[in-house]
Amino acid sequence: MSDEDNNYDDFMLSDDEGMESIEMEEETDDEDKQNIEINEDNSQDDQDRGAARHKQHEQGTFEKHDRVEDICERIFEQGQALKEDERYKEARDLFLKIYYKEEFSSDESIERLMTWKFKSLIEILRLRALQLYFQKNGAQDLVLQILEDTATMSVFLQRIDFQIDGNIFELLSDTFEVLAPKWERVFLFDIEKVDRENMICKIDFQKNFMDQFQWILRKPGKDCKLQNLQRIIRKKIFIAVVWYQRLTMGNVFTPEISSQIEILVKDNECSSFEENNDLESVSMLLQYYILEYMNTARINNRRLFKKCIDFFEMLISKSLTFSQESGLMVILYTSKIVFILDSDSENDLSFALMRYYDRKEELKNMFLYILKHLEEMGKLRERDITSLFHKFILSGFIFTSMILEAISTDKINPFGFEQVKIALGSPIVNVLEDVYRCFAQLELRQLNASISLIPELSVVLSGIIQDIYYLAQTLKLWRKIARLYSCISISDIISMLQISDDNEMTRDDLLTILMRSIMKNRSVVYFKLDLTSDLVYFGDENKVMLPRCSKEEFRLMISPKDEETTEKARLIDFEYVNDVAIYNNPTRIRTKSSKEFFNTLRKSRETVKLPRVSNQSNEDTFLPSYMKFSNKYLELCKLASNNLE
Repeated sequence: MSDEDNNYDDFMLSDDEGMESIEMEEETDDEDKQNIEINEDNSQDDQDRGAARHKQHEQGTFEKHDRVEDICERIFEQGQALKEDERYKEARDLFLKIYYKEEFSSDESIERLMTWKFKSLIEILRLRALQLYFQKNGAQDLVLQILEDTATMSVFLQRIDFQIDGNIFELLSDTFEVLAPKWERVFLFDIEKVDRENMICKIDFQKNFMDQFQWILRKPGKDCKLQNLQRIIRKKIFIAVVWYQRLTMGNVFTPEISSQIEILVKDNECSSFEENNDLESVSMLLQYYILEYMNTARINNRRLFKKCIDFFEMLISKSLTFSQESGLMVILYTSKIVFILDSDSENDLSFALMRYYDRKEELKNMFLYILKHLEEMGKLRERDITSLFHKFILSGFIFTSMILEAISTDKINPFGFEQVKIALGSPIVNVLEDVYRCFAQLELRQLNASISLIPELSVVLSGIIQDIYYLAQTLKLWRKIARLYSCISISDIISMLQISDDNEMTRDDLLTILMRSIMKNRSVVYFKLDLTSDLVYFGDENKVMLPRCSKEEFRLMISPKDEETTEKARLIDFEYVNDVAIYNNPTRIRTKSSKEFFNTLRKSRETVKLPRVSNQSNEDTFLPSYMKFSNKYLELCKLASNNLE
């Protein structure tokens, strides 16, 4: 190719390249404009996207909260599954994850999260309860861990001020029942054979556990659920304090406990005794009073004790479950027995109106019911019968059976009952067998010696023991002495009926037995007293009128034609013959009570109709005229009347 062609080509190429460069420049300018426009569009888009992202962030926050609640629910269910598998440590770790979850700013979400945290803490405490009551060794470390968890729960409740789940009070109440359960198989008045060391540890834990919630008692408010929770806390603290002092110090009759009892039973404007207390609290009050009687043979606050018995019996009667719990029935029957025994010592009028043997029958049945319930509880083993309470129940049953058997035609040996057979061979039953034999044979001094072998019962069963002595003396008087002697001095009878040298029988005691036997128509043999010579005559041959002028002899002095003796009799005649029952029926003591006897005398005195006196001239003459020293007797009457004036 020639140079011109080459130059042309170069020229054309250069032109093309120039054109391309020009076009490139034009395109660059266009691109700059487009970039500016694009940047402006992008900035607007960025703003829109930022707003959208902010909106999505806010929406994502609530979605995240929803997811947290779902997560808490899943973790909670997993923890409960592990709990059912008895994998307590792993379950506790899962519940702790819920408790330590982050709290967000949304009020609604916080409330939901707080609810889950509260439920997780409740489950942690209940897990600990299962570990505590099933773990044999190393329980002390576990107790400290539970108290730490309890402190966490207490602080959490103070922080949220109960402003969460409406069931918070019920959940707390249930938790208190789990960690501070009822003591149904041990009694405050029967702790001789309990494992004290183990029980003190449990009671001490319950006391420290409930102390963590004392602040709730100071929280004001009239919410029924809050007041119910406060009542439960107050009750649990009272029970723990009483048990702790009983096990450690032995004495529960302190000002501290007395003040707590006053708070527990006091009626106020918000609630009554029945509303403030339930079966558990009244059960503890009854045990407290039973223990008081066991120590002193006396109940100081009888009114409150009776109120507790009635309320306790009413609660049990309304529930078939409660009526089948042997522990509760033992407390109920023991309370009733103690109240009757204390009433006898106090001469309670309400019990004075009750027939004596009916009351003894009631006591015997209740003693037997207690023995049956103790048998069901497995507490009639020989090792248990050494306690004061078991001796009290066994002896009470045997003693009341002896009293009733003495007047009954059906002779049922109390040692034949299955509940007594279980204890045969124990020292207390051997002593009771000797007591029963001596009573049956009316060996009074040996009877006293046998009863003296159980001195711990001489106070709590003093009333029944004195009844046994009195009944034994009465039976010996009528079954042995009266049938053997026709005449015997009072002093000789007293020596035969002597129980012991320390418990001497007096002359008045013997006369009381004789007079009561007449009034109750229990004198087997007719007897007559000669109090001038202190002699007692036994036998029907002594049925002779004591006055020299019997009513038959007085009637013989009246002529057959004088039929209207009452009309013609003078006042002094009437007073004389009335003493020998000529015109009026005599007032008899037999078959009458003391009250009936004196009422009859009063009625005779007030309603007597005096005869008309026709002749007043011989009023100073004492009739019948043949009576010796009648004039002297009249002088004595006048002298007495003058002195009375």
